[in-house]
Amino acid sequence: MPAFTIRAPFYPIVYVRGYAMTSSEREDTFHDAYYGFSANSVEKREASPENGYRIADIFEGQMIRFMKLRDYGYADSVNHGLRDFHDNPSRSIWVCRFYDEDFIQGKARAITDHARDLAKMITETIPRKLAEAGVVNLESDYKVILIAHSMGGLVCRTLIQNILPSLKSTSSLLPKDRINDPNSLIHRLVTIGTPHNGIDLGNIPNWFENSIVSALNPFNSSIFKPATMRKYLNLEPGEPVNSLGKSGFPIDKCLCVVGSDHQSYSLVKNLTGGHSDGLVKQNNAYVVEGGTLKHAYTANVHRAHSGVRGIVNSYESFENVQRFLFGDLKIVITLENVQMNTIVKPGSDYFYDFEFTLSIRGTGVYLHRREQDPCENAFRIEYSQVPPKIDLHTVFLNSSFNLDPIDAFSYFIMKVRVAEYRIEKNMLWDYKYPSREIYAESLEIKVRKDEAQNYQAGYRWLSDMDWVMLNTTTNSEFAIPLRNAPSVSGSLVLHASLWDAQK
Repeated sequence: MPAFTIRAPFYPIVYVRGYAMTSSEREDTFHDAYYGFSANSVEKREASPENGYRIADIFEGQMIRFMKLRDYGYADSVNHGLRDFHDNPSRSIWVCRFYDEDFIQGKARAITDHARDLAKMITETIPRKLAEAGVVNLESDYKVILIAHSMGGLVCRTLIQNILPSLKSTSSLLPKDRINDPNSLIHRLVTIGTPHNGIDLGNIPNWFENSIVSALNPFNSSIFKPATMRKYLNLEPGEPVNSLGKSGFPIDKCLCVVGSDHQSYSLVKNLTGGHSDGLVKQNNAYVVEGGTLKHAYTANVHRAHSGVRGIVNSYESFENVQRFLFGDLKIVITLENVQMNTIVKPGSDYFYDFEFTLSIRGTGVYLHRREQDPCENAFRIEYSQVPPKIDLHTVFLNSSFNLDPIDAFSYFIMKVRVAEYRIEKNMLWDYKYPSREIYAESLEIKVRKDEAQNYQAGYRWLSDMDWVMLNTTTNSEFAIPLRNAPSVSGSLVLHASLWDAQK
C-alpha cells in the first residue's frame, strides 16, 4: 500500500448538518447518505441573445464542487470512497451522521450527544480510516475543517467549548494533548446560517413565545433559547451567548456566512420576520471571540435559510468558503475620514444608509451584500453619530484562480451607495420623506504581490473606465479617495496582507 501524507491546508472536511425538527425529518435524513449536503440549485441566469437572454444555470452544490475541482481533488468518504479513490485519501469529505442514533432509538437526543458523536468521528473514526488507507503523518499533522449549517454550527461550538477540553479517549491514534486542544485539532470553522445568538421569532411577542417553549418545548426548540444554550456551550455568567467563551479557539479561524433572503423561506418567515434568512436573524448569525468579543469574519449573502434558494448549496456560499479555506490574499476594506457635508434642516432628524456590495471577477454573483433593499442590512447611522471609519468587509482572494499568468492580479468590483433619510418632527407621527441618494459609485480593484514581494494595486471608476495605478508599497495599505461629491467625502482604504491558509 502506498504511503500518503496530510498536507496543509487540504485537511479532511467534515460537514455537520442543521436541525431536523420532526421524527419524519430525522427519518428522511437517516436515509440520505449525504444528510442533505448533496443538494444542488438551479436558477435562471442572464444569457446571450442566442440563448433567449435567459438560461437554467446549474450549481451542483459545494460538497460535489470540492470533489470535482482539480485544485482541491477531494474524495467522497461514504461507503468505499477512500478505497476507490486513487489520489491522497487525506483530502476527503465526511458527513457527521449524528441523527442516525436518534432515528434508530426513536427519540431526539441532546445537542451534547450530537457533539460527542462529532468528537468521536474526528478523534477516532477518521484517523483510523485514514491510517487504514495509508496516511502516515496523523499524529503530528492531522486536523479537520468543519463546515456546518444552522444548528450544526452549535454542535461544533459545543464540541469546541465543552466536549473536547474534557474528552477522554482510549482508542484514538492521536496524542491526548491534541485531542483536548480544539485549536490543534480543528483547522477552520465555517458556519452557515447558524443561530449563534439563538432564534428570535420577531413577529411573536416574547412573553407568548417563552410561555409556549417553557410549557410545551415544541420540537425540542428550547435548545435555541439563551438559558439552554449557555449550558451546552459551557458559558460563564455574563458572557454573550455567541461567544466562544474560554475555549481559546482563535476567532480568525472562523467564517460565518449570513443569509438575508427571508422572503424565500416557506411559512416560517412569517414568524421570524425580516432582517433574517427566514429563520435566523442576521444579528444572531455570527460568533465572537471569548474575552475580546472580536467578530468572526463574515460574508453576507442574499440567500434563504433553506429551500430552493438555500444558503448552503449556493454559488455565493461556496465562493466565500473556498477562498477562506484555500486563498492566499486577504483584503480588509474600510471607509475612512468620513464626513457628511449635506445641509440639515432644523427641526428634522437625519440618518444615512451606507451600502456596500462586492463581487469577485469570474464568480458572477455578489459574495457580500450590505444593502437595505432587498437585504435589510445597510450600515444605518444617524447624522450626529457618523463615525470617521466604517469597517466594510474582509474579502479573501486566491491568486491561483487568475487566468492570465502574466497579469497575476486578482480583480473584484465594489459598489458604494449612500442614501439620506429625513424625519420631520412636531407631527402626530413621524413622517419619513423618501430616501435621497447622495452618493453612488462602482469601482473595480486589482491587487497582487509581485516578485519583489511588494504589493501592487490599481482601480478604475466604472463611470470613466480608466485605470489608476497606486504606488507600489511594502506596507500593503492603499487609499482611494471617493469621487468628488458635495454630499459625502472620505477614502476607501484597502489593507492587503497574505492569508496563510496553512495556519
